[in-house]
Amino acid sequence: MKISDAIDILKSERLLERTPSGRPLTEYAVDCVKATIEDEKNWDSEVIRCLNCCIIVSGLLIPDGCPNCGGKDITLNI
Repeated sequence: MKISDAIDILKSERLLERTPSGRPLTEYAVDCVKATIEDEKNWDSEVIRCLNCCIIVSGLLIPDGCPNCGGKDITLNI
């Protein structure tokens, strides 16, 4: 799924400071979600979902694992 397709989910995550599964976001994860939304040039990039905490964020911001829980299990299947 592209960032542009998931923009409503990302805005909800930012507003509620929670993942779609209801887990709270860390301050760093909130910053990553904000960066995903504000980076309109890369809205054609894929979003990823952490299989542990279910955060959805740009795949460009996940070089070392989930920014919320640190998990390494991520998927593009949203």
